[in-house]
Amino acid sequence: MMTPKIYIAQDPVLEEVLDTATDRLRAEGWEVVRGPQITPGVPLRLTGEQRQALLSDVDIIVASSRSRLSEADLDASPRLRALVFPTIGVDAVDLEACAARGLIVANGATPENFLAMSEATVMLMLVLLYRLHESERLLRENAGRPQQMYARMVRGRTIGLIGSGRIGAGVIERLLAFEPAQILVHDPFLTPDTAPTGVRLVERDALLTTCDVVSLHVPLNAQTRGMIGEAELRMMKPDAVLINTSRGGLIDEDALVRVMTAGHLAGAGLDVTETEPLPADHPLRGLDRVILTPHILGHTIDLYTVMPDVLVENATRIMKGGLPTYVRNPDVVERWRQKLNDLN
Repeated sequence: MMTPKIYIAQDPVLEEVLDTATDRLRAEGWEVVRGPQITPGVPLRLTGEQRQALLSDVDIIVASSRSRLSEADLDASPRLRALVFPTIGVDAVDLEACAARGLIVANGATPENFLAMSEATVMLMLVLLYRLHESERLLRENAGRPQQMYARMVRGRTIGLIGSGRIGAGVIERLLAFEPAQILVHDPFLTPDTAPTGVRLVERDALLTTCDVVSLHVPLNAQTRGMIGEAELRMMKPDAVLINTSRGGLIDEDALVRVMTAGHLAGAGLDVTETEPLPADHPLRGLDRVILTPHILGHTIDLYTVMPDVLVENATRIMKGGLPTYVRNPDVVERWRQKLNDLN
């Protein structure tokens, strides 16, 4: 068997994870090629020259959301058998393009990954409903207690999720203990038989107009980009809160600034933005009802401990002809097995 060769992209957010995986694979005899340095906020797209130099004979490509893989990248190596992502998100590549080539896509959908995001999403809901930062400011500024209380419980309120994969299901499971009035979900891929227990499936507009909290849990693609624009924001209740821990680009940020500046919505919690890092002069930074975090909310010590293990395990399984632990596109498995037979 030829020495396995793997391309591992750079990612300043996952530097330690990817460096650790690189060292471990090299210690096991793999040839590892690292990608070019990435400019923060600018997804990496390989040039034709870089593609030829880095991808022409690799078996596996490792990437993250800080990269963009073209169809030319997927066609660069006749040996390519899979793509591996250390994260849950695989929006750096077109899954249909992978399917057409019989390429399996593995990701890092570990409990430490999706449940950390579930916990962090619920935390944002609580912080926004209880207006924690405002209470903290009162003490720091030695201000008096307010004449009217402003905190709101989750109990008795209507919570809405747009999309409900692993992270959304974890959010729902945790929210049920808070006894909300109801949990509404809009997800065209769910049916009453496959929906999580304790939720009601509704159309998107019904969710937006009804819920006290709206949380986004969908991938970013051509269909979802800008799915929450000014019209959708104005559908929401004036005192509703909006949360996005999924992907920047789902919300029209200019519209969000306009709507919130006009006094609509009680708050927003964004762990992701269209441009990351968020520019220092971005108007979202000036809104006191918005909580902004730099795409780090669910990045726990627990997660970063297991990420290199899962990356190495997925890559090793693939090179041995076995399925990775976490498969993002299981419908491609049979075509992938045929591809492996052809390669061998």
